[in-house]
Amino acid sequence: MSSQDVVLICTEGFSDVMTLARQHRADPYMLHVPASPWPQLLPADWRIEASGRMDASGTEVQPLAPEAVLQAMAALPRPPRAVAISLLFAHRNPTHELALAHELRTRWPDLPVVCSHEHPVPEGGEYERTRATLAAVGLTAPAPQQQQAAPALAGDALPLQLEALANRMQQRLVREAVSSVVREAMDCATAIFLPDGRLVAQARTLPLLLGSLSPAVKGLLAAFACEDMREGDGYLLNDPWHGGTHLPDLTLMRPVFVDGRVVALVACMLHHQDVGGIAPGSVPTHATSIQQEGLRVPPMQLYAGGQVDAALLRLLCANSRMPDNLSGDLHAQWLGLSQGADELAALWRAEPAMAQRCGQALQAAQDAARAALRAAPDGDYVFEDALDGDGLSPQPVRVAVRILKRGEQAMLDFTGCADQTPGPVNASRAAVQAAVAYFAHMLAPQAPCNDGSTAVLTLRTRPGSIVDPLPPAAVNARTNLVKLLANALLGAWSQALPAQMPAPNAAEVVVLSLGGTRPDGKPWLLTEIIASAAGGAPWGAGGSGVSTDVGNARNTPAEAIEAQAPLRVERVAVRAGSGGSGTHRGGDGVLRIYRLLHGSGSISYRGERHQIAPQGAAGGAPGACAAARILRASGEVEHLGAKARAHWQAGDRLVIETAGGGGWGSAQAQA
Repeated sequence: MSSQDVVLICTEGFSDVMTLARQHRADPYMLHVPASPWPQLLPADWRIEASGRMDASGTEVQPLAPEAVLQAMAALPRPPRAVAISLLFAHRNPTHELALAHELRTRWPDLPVVCSHEHPVPEGGEYERTRATLAAVGLTAPAPQQQQAAPALAGDALPLQLEALANRMQQRLVREAVSSVVREAMDCATAIFLPDGRLVAQARTLPLLLGSLSPAVKGLLAAFACEDMREGDGYLLNDPWHGGTHLPDLTLMRPVFVDGRVVALVACMLHHQDVGGIAPGSVPTHATSIQQEGLRVPPMQLYAGGQVDAALLRLLCANSRMPDNLSGDLHAQWLGLSQGADELAALWRAEPAMAQRCGQALQAAQDAARAALRAAPDGDYVFEDALDGDGLSPQPVRVAVRILKRGEQAMLDFTGCADQTPGPVNASRAAVQAAVAYFAHMLAPQAPCNDGSTAVLTLRTRPGSIVDPLPPAAVNARTNLVKLLANALLGAWSQALPAQMPAPNAAEVVVLSLGGTRPDGKPWLLTEIIASAAGGAPWGAGGSGVSTDVGNARNTPAEAIEAQAPLRVERVAVRAGSGGSGTHRGGDGVLRIYRLLHGSGSISYRGERHQIAPQGAAGGAPGACAAARILRASGEVEHLGAKARAHWQAGDRLVIETAGGGGWGSAQAQA
């Protein structure tokens, strides 16, 4: 069907549900995230919002007003061929969908009308049900393209087999997890390593964590030698000075045995809901030391012979505000690794010369990265940016990268970055490694994702800086620094290959932790990860509301949020006009509005780009800055800084607007 054939009727505030989708991308290392096809497939006039709401229990909390929907239908430029109705929580109570369908069929008897409750989906939320409903009337979007296997390894399926195995580990972990930040946002990563700590395969998930798994595994191997490991052992850490990132990210590693010896390692990193500290979610924006951020775990053994160390687990849980979530998510990590270890051991026994073939995959990735560097001109390429303060001071924090490219090698020099800050925006070298790995895989996108491609790069940092802080630095808000570093590397590299590189992404992700106490006295805690936008490119516009560079977490469906917290998600939309103008526009950011339904609660907001706009390229305009504010029930408006903490009361609304991507090329050239 053509775009004008179909009308989507959705809950008020959710007409952009298809454009925003789940904000992640199928290929985590794709250089440029293009604009969604949905605004063309389903133009704004053909998306009709219906007032009226059901809650998570299926109880009506706002009556339906069908008259406005019928008026919008009558105002269409021509009769539609079909209508898809997809309302929040219709799978719990289809009354509103049935009422709208009845009204439409009464007025237009020959009009096909399909409702979302008639097309249940096995998992997901409003996006997945809306997609299924539109598909039922014949409206679908083409699947996004993914990178193909490396030509150099076309004759050996092992890299793809290992990646598929890592993906199955990831899927098992997500399926078994307790916290929504894992089950919905997929804020976790799994990978496979050789006994010497070299990464050989990883799941297609979150580069922010994938790139930091290698230093975490090396940190564990520095404390526990493979020859001392036994079948069923498991090793844990989160310490930023032993290979960790920030304290909520717990890494668990398990050896893989074949014929009594360690042949490989499987590892995963998972963002836990709370590991203690002075703020719910363990992400205090006002922290000044690591001790304020939660429980710091150096390399320790958590499992021995398949049995958990009950005393250590009790210690971990005693420091968490959500002990059941922590123990449940740790168990999910173990189940994922156990499945991976069993499958990998079986593969190792069945396939000949596994160690040699893993070495060949590493060499192929290194060769591909060398070839990419060799094809680019030698030079020194510099890019500068800044953070919007450190959470304690609004003074910008300098981010400067320099790529010294010579032949088949490149040094990534981060010594120009600011001194470490009192506030928590510092990033350990392990966290910074995620930006390096992203850049390496960008150089050779068709090579296997392993440590071979990073071997051609040398990272240089300055101890005592924001990218190599000394203890006891606070590090919980490191995410946007790592994003700015990845973005800066791409910006610097665009000076070498301007026709092949997009404009800067918005380089912002909002990490939002909301918490409080229910009327029954039980605590609740929600962690949300909200994307921004991609920059425009020489070949097209940037995507709106998408995760970019090292980010790739999914958004949490409004239905999942309302099912677990006393919140009403009032709007999830594209922040229209926030992308930078140009020959090819930058993508637009996201607008999200939450309302607290009862009681009081805490807000921990970690954003970026409130003061310093994403840059354009080749004459393109910068993207719009981000913003956040609380609309008090009293009528007062409280504006939040880029890193903020606040309290709110029932009836207050939290409004979040993420930044737009930079435009590429001058708008005059487009005209």
